[in-house]
Formats: sequence, structure tokens, C-alpha cells
Amino acid sequence: MRQLLAAAGGALIALALPTAAEQPTVVIMQSLTGPAAFMGAGVSEGMAMAFAEANEKAEFGAGKSVRVLVEDDASDRTQALTLITRHANAPEVKMILGPTSGAVAIAGAELGNRLELPIVTLTNNLEIPAAGPWGFISTQPPRQMMSYLADFAADTRKVARCSTVSIKEIEVYVALRTAFEDLVREKGVAVVASESVSSSDIDFSTLATKIAGQDIDCLFISSMAAQGGNIVRQLREAGLDDGIEIFGMNTFASPEFTQTGGGATEGVYMLADWVPGGLNEFSVAFARNYEAHAGRAPDNWAALGYTIGRVAIEAMKAAGPESGRDAIREALSATRDVASVIGNGSYSYVDDRSPVSGSNVVQIRNGTAVLYTE
Repeated sequence: MRQLLAAAGGALIALALPTAAEQPTVVIMQSLTGPAAFMGAGVSEGMAMAFAEANEKAEFGAGKSVRVLVEDDASDRTQALTLITRHANAPEVKMILGPTSGAVAIAGAELGNRLELPIVTLTNNLEIPAAGPWGFISTQPPRQMMSYLADFAADTRKVARCSTVSIKEIEVYVALRTAFEDLVREKGVAVVASESVSSSDIDFSTLATKIAGQDIDCLFISSMAAQGGNIVRQLREAGLDDGIEIFGMNTFASPEFTQTGGGATEGVYMLADWVPGGLNEFSVAFARNYEAHAGRAPDNWAALGYTIGRVAIEAMKAAGPESGRDAIREALSATRDVASVIGNGSYSYVDDRSPVSGSNVVQIRNGTAVLYTE
């Protein structure tokens, strides 16, 4: 278990107020291992930090605290469903923050609806809130999320001809690619080709040669971070023109992207929930405190996790931490203008639990993601 989780867990245990069987409990169930761990590990750390701070500051009331359990869903459907079932049988568990992977989230939320337990997934698939009142998404839906990047590509970078690449078997990656294509088309940008890869692919030489020969000035990639870095590296090796601008989704705002892609990632634009260093007093304080606890600067996923943790905390405060699951679910649904360290600094659920948080465009410069400036 990472340093911050251990530290946060120790802080929570030290409070030791009611017995574990009585104390209101939140389960952080993220992918600490498996393909989605590049997101889940940081998200879990951010969530744990948010609850540790809230308990330390007695935000739930004098003499009250919320117990946090950290679980690993391992990016695995069976493991996630087993954990949800087990914790649903513990009445002190008020909600589960997870699963991480979009491939697992729909099944997890469906089970949460049957068991009447709030399931706050990390994904942005609108099928989850539509399927029942107990399922929540944490990131903005595809069209909302991609609007920031499509506007940037068409209006700021003034691209004219784009190709796209996405993972083909994971629905959220396809949905984000489709949203980007639709949005840039609406702005008069031609979509030349839509290419697909498998999440397990590592050899992109044939694809890279094909794309390098296309008449385009723009390429959008919808994939996991390390795979995206590998695709970009092989594109450069295949002779992709330096004038072709590359755009990626927020998964690329992870160290694995530049670690895998190396110098080939220089100049790539991507969406980011988090702007390194923070944009306002609240987010700057988060960055400082996180680094003090973890020994490193927060990444996109730690910041997202911290924000989701704060949303859960505010819902528990509004309902009362000892309240039943239904009251906490209703308080979550009513989330409005929670102070956030991501996007535009404010997080809300609108239109039947669709999150709105804003987004930023960052660019890799000298190997580091920085807020885009002209």
C-alpha cells in the first residue's frame, strides 16, 4: 500500500471513536493493480487524503469521524462485484467510491442499484445514472468532456483534417473518440479516418505507417496512458510530420504517458482535470499538503480523487454521517458548487446526476505537462 494510504489509514485508526461495527464507513474501491491502476492508485490516495483531513478537522461534528476502508478492485469485474456484495451487507457502509475502470463500472453500478448502496464510479458513462438512482459517475460525460478539446483544436489550433485512434473494446474510449469526431465535424473539421486498436496491443508499426501517410494536420488518440505514449513514439518513428498536432484525452495526464513515449510526446495536447501546481488558493494548498504527505507532487488522478472525496464528504455532512444510505444518496444527487481542485474549481451534479467540473488543456513541454498558453 502506498505511503499516503498508510498515513491516512493510520490517522483514521488513531481517532478510534465508535467501534468499527458502528462507525459510519466509506469504502474506497479503486484499481490499485491491473490495467486501470495508473488511474486508480492516485485516485485512491486523493480520496484517502480528503477523508483524513475531514476527520482531523472534525468536519463531521465534534467527536465524530468517518472510517475509511481501502480496497483493490484489480480492474476485475468479479473482484469488484464480490467486494460490493460483501460491503453492502455491512450496514455501517454508507457508500462505495469506485470502481475505477469503465469496463467494470456498469456492472458495479447495476449491483449497487439492486443492493441499494450508493456506488460512485470513476467513469463517465451516462448509462450508469440512467440505470437507477444508486449509481453515480465522477467524470464529465463524453460530449461535455470532449467539447473543451474539440473547441481548442478547431478554434485555437485551427486544425482542418483529423484522424482518430481509439481502443475498440472498451466503451468509454470509443464514446470519447466519437464525441470528439462529432464535435469537430460540427465546427467544419474533416475526419479523415477512424482507426482502432486493442487495449492489449503493443506493436503499432503498421498503423503508424498508415497514419503517417495520411493527409491530415491533426490526430486524436483515445487510449490508456502508457499505450498512448507507445502509439505516439511509434508514430514519430514512422515519420509522422512534426506539423501534425496530436491531441489526447485526460488519461494522458499521467506520468506513464511521457515515461513510455519519451521525447516523442513533446508538444502533445491533452485534457487535464488538474493543472500542475494548482490554479487557485484551494488547489495550491492541496498540492502543498499532498506533497508533504506523499513526498511527490499530485498528478491528475490524485487531484480527481481528492475532489470526489470532497464531494462525498459534503454529502455525508449534509445528510449526517450516521444517516441511512438513502439520505446520503439524495445528498449526493443534490451536490452543487463543491469546492474543487480540478477543472474550473467547482463541482456539481446536474441533469440527473451528470457531473460538471470544467476542464483544462495542457501541453507536454520539456517533458512536463503545463497549462497551455499561446
